[in-house]
Amino acid sequence: MRAQPALSSVLPEVVSHATGGQMQIKPEQIDSDAARVVERLHHFHHMAYLVGGCVRDLLLGRKPKDFDVATSAKPNELRRIFRNCRIIGRRFRLAHIFFGRKIIETSTFRANPRTAAEDEETQNGNGDGSEKSDLLIRHDNAFGTAEEDARRRDFTINGLFYDVETGQVIDHVNGLADLEARLVRTIGDPDIRLREDPVRILRAVKFAARLDLTIEPETYRRMMEHKGEIAKCAQARVSEEFFRLLRGGAARRSFELLLGTGLLDVLSPDLSRGLKQDPADEQGRVRVARFWAYLAAVDRWTLGHDAIPSDGLLLAALLLPPLRDALHPDSNAFPNLGQLVLQSAQPIVEQLKVSRRDSELARQILLATHYLFPSREPQRRRPKLEGREFFEDAQNLVEIVTDAENADPTLVGRVLSAPEGSVEAAVDETLPPDLQPSNERPGRRRGRRDRRPGPGNEPTRAQEGPTVTAPAETHAPILDPRVPVRTPIPSLTDLPAALPARPAFLGAGSFGGRWSARAD
Repeated sequence: MRAQPALSSVLPEVVSHATGGQMQIKPEQIDSDAARVVERLHHFHHMAYLVGGCVRDLLLGRKPKDFDVATSAKPNELRRIFRNCRIIGRRFRLAHIFFGRKIIETSTFRANPRTAAEDEETQNGNGDGSEKSDLLIRHDNAFGTAEEDARRRDFTINGLFYDVETGQVIDHVNGLADLEARLVRTIGDPDIRLREDPVRILRAVKFAARLDLTIEPETYRRMMEHKGEIAKCAQARVSEEFFRLLRGGAARRSFELLLGTGLLDVLSPDLSRGLKQDPADEQGRVRVARFWAYLAAVDRWTLGHDAIPSDGLLLAALLLPPLRDALHPDSNAFPNLGQLVLQSAQPIVEQLKVSRRDSELARQILLATHYLFPSREPQRRRPKLEGREFFEDAQNLVEIVTDAENADPTLVGRVLSAPEGSVEAAVDETLPPDLQPSNERPGRRRGRRDRRPGPGNEPTRAQEGPTVTAPAETHAPILDPRVPVRTPIPSLTDLPAALPARPAFLGAGSFGGRWSARAD
């Protein structure tokens, strides 16, 4: 066997065995169905490798959540080779190969679409050699070689290929060195790569938080420079990447980074301002403490369960801190909880561009907790919630909140009571109207169409309620000092370029929206 090159001298096109120490990939760690896909592609004389996150996670000693394959076969060829295959995507066409409920995502080697377009213009005599100001990638189906495919990926740690037959890691982008140094670094010029796809800024935060990595300083500086360009990306992609930050067992660290880097100001100004409450405000301090405690409990729940938390559950956990006391089963200060929850959620839901289905599910989960949290009256009659779509998620949210409150009893929900005689105690015998499906909730519309327009289907301004805004806060972020931030944030002190001014489109608001104005 030939001598193994030093990790620091790994060059493009190097083919090496997984490095020594703990960074090794054992054959038994490879998913059998993913290996079967690679073997079948080889049988039909196509190149095929395991790629991306599964290789990265295996080298770090983590269990991959899925296995992806990259191949020289085109999408139509994949459909002919695999009968259990479905071609998906418009911006990025790839194949889903089904093994029961498991999916092996298989993509064709691709070249950087921007470079491919420039080459085509040059060949046709239309290129002027000047760099375009808008580098955003809108179509990504320019096929290429394995090396081109590695170089078009976002970060070096995601550009590693693994050859199942030889047991070798193929590194075209110096990703092994960055993986050993625990660095998140873009492949190529970070200025160009982040302008091509600003969602990569959120992905950098996700990898830094989930894998306990450090963001390389130049990559970080460019992230801060171009964070306002996230607004250019498709709303569905931004929302999906936002919820991925919360799903992987590192929700709290992800939010610490979003807040510390100012990215949360871009995604949700109201949520960001709510986490910068004046420390002298006792109610605000409790809300912020609950927020961080709930995120930590979400992480414990995610790591302790095989199931992936739904987007509706994650959104409900974010929205619950200012509503916890009002949703206590013994509270009666707010006779219309449905309107209260709707008004509290609306600003954040609209800013995060949450789908209509997820925002409606989160609303129902929050309202259901009013009947699931422990009450001082154990014999109190409750509506029948079992079997409804939101019931399991509502139970999971109660479990998450109970875990957080057991860890810190100062966060336990308190009863909010109306003046005596002003509100009659309700008897919970039937399913309340607030838990019925709503036709006028905020959020992007997905799924089946609504009924035809008719009386009672159109929302009115009176139903929406008055708009209440609060002046922007200037206080420093309030982070729980008992839980240090394990993922370091690079210092910008020694970097030459100053950060851009805060984008003008962010607007004003407060965490908890209109509810915070009514809480007095």
